[in-house]
Amino acid sequence: MPGGTHELPAKDLRTLIPEYAGLARETTLLNPEPGDPGVRESSLGGELLWPADEPWPYCAQEDHWTFGSDWRNRTEIVPGAVPMVPILQLFARDVPGLEFPKGKDLLQLVWCALIHEQDPGPVMPQLYWRNEAEVVAGGLLSEIPGVSEGE
Repeated sequence: MPGGTHELPAKDLRTLIPEYAGLARETTLLNPEPGDPGVRESSLGGELLWPADEPWPYCAQEDHWTFGSDWRNRTEIVPGAVPMVPILQLFARDVPGLEFPKGKDLLQLVWCALIHEQDPGPVMPQLYWRNEAEVVAGGLLSEIPGVSEGE
């Protein structure tokens, strides 16, 4: 469309689907933009502000597997611990509508992106609530493991 994209008008789902009106909750819309965020910025993906005195989390679940590049063929992954993948980092200053625990101003989410035999879903999320000043004062983890091929 010439001149940019056209935004569709917002719809009130409570009037479109009245049966669900009682289930309505306030939400925060995350609207990420491409970029190269630093560890002191909120981000979807990217590096995390991780404390030096805390080892990077690994998924120790056995029997990891994935579909790899071809969803029709299951690809076995060598059993053993695999590094969790950084997914989300939110600072309280960037999401004023999100309630943080007392004394915390940083939320981090990592997960194992592989499929596990014993679990119903492909991810095993872990949340971390932190205090930014405490993390910075204690130093940052110098090396965060990257994702290997197939993961």
